[in-house]
Amino acid sequence: MKTQDINLYEMIHAELSDTFQFRYNTVMGYTEYMSPYAEPADWTPVTERALNTITNYLISSGLPVWDRDVRRYVFSHDVPDYNPVQDYLHQLEGRWDGRDRIRALARCVPTDTPRQWTAWFHRWFLAMVAQWQGGDKQYGNAIVPLLISPQGMRKSTFCRLLLPPELRKWGYSDNLSLADERKVHLAMSQLLLINLDEFNRISAHKQAGMLKNLVQLPTVMVLRPYARHLEEAPRLASFIATTNMTQVLADISGSRRFVGVQLTGPIRIPRRIDYEQLYAQAVAELSRGTRYWFTDAETKRVMEHNERFQIPTDAEAYFLEHFTVPTSKDEGQWLSAAAIIEHIKKNAHSSFQAPTVAKMGRILSCIPGLEHRHTAYGERYRVCPQNASTEVSK
Repeated sequence: MKTQDINLYEMIHAELSDTFQFRYNTVMGYTEYMSPYAEPADWTPVTERALNTITNYLISSGLPVWDRDVRRYVFSHDVPDYNPVQDYLHQLEGRWDGRDRIRALARCVPTDTPRQWTAWFHRWFLAMVAQWQGGDKQYGNAIVPLLISPQGMRKSTFCRLLLPPELRKWGYSDNLSLADERKVHLAMSQLLLINLDEFNRISAHKQAGMLKNLVQLPTVMVLRPYARHLEEAPRLASFIATTNMTQVLADISGSRRFVGVQLTGPIRIPRRIDYEQLYAQAVAELSRGTRYWFTDAETKRVMEHNERFQIPTDAEAYFLEHFTVPTSKDEGQWLSAAAIIEHIKKNAHSSFQAPTVAKMGRILSCIPGLEHRHTAYGERYRVCPQNASTEVSK
């Protein structure tokens, strides 16, 4: 670089530093600036229009600059990094007063299973904050609270108020479309909480495929603003969902990802939420090693709890019509999924659309109380055929 270029760069740097503030937002992936002339003064992304405005300011100040000269500084490592999430959480370290505000917030949601819901919400809330901290590189927050009630119960308001105002204004969304997976990945790297509002509109196919995969991702592939190539980025966003319908879970095996809560009345919205103490509690509990993931036993209880929210599949309905679950060890016979399908075919109406053996196996493994075991010939299920006169091949 020529001497005059170095001197000009130093002059640009000095003039901009005296007048504007710049920082590189590592979450959003762009440079922000604050102008003393803006009303109200706030951090704003450096767009092309903003870049031209800054260049015009320097020219009016007597500097012989081009927009490329300004761009060289604004989009360089001379601009300090800034992580709004880490900055927010860091200031809360060591400030918790010991009062349990997370469970208190959960109790604002009236439900017929209050103790269970309160414990699960607490676990999920810690997982959400742990996701922001980025400590777990292998697993994402794979649990999604699902608030279920008729309209007018303040579900959406409650979800929105889970984030403090300074994070909510850019970190919350309740209108994210799942149509474009690449855009969803970018949102998961930038947002903090995504509300899958009107969850019942998500198709069974999308629930079982794209959505089940999304909620367990620890990292996502994104195309940053102004970037030319995809890059792997840590996932920040956790999910919550709302619906007006009771039976909404279409994927039986995927129900373990959701914590359904049936509201018994309107949510009591607190007049004031002490966000500093709410999140200071999460930071404190995580720092001392409080568990934020669900154990296998808890996951099993979640699945059992979610049975009433599942949409019965045709295959499940046909199974329950032609088989019963044994009530004692002396009843039933051990059959393969293929044999069960064949039995239903022989005895059911011709409209039965047989699933694949693998899919039938997943359905059977989620039938409450149905025993199954692995044998040298594959998985077997202990069932009682309804039509005893029909010989069933094992």
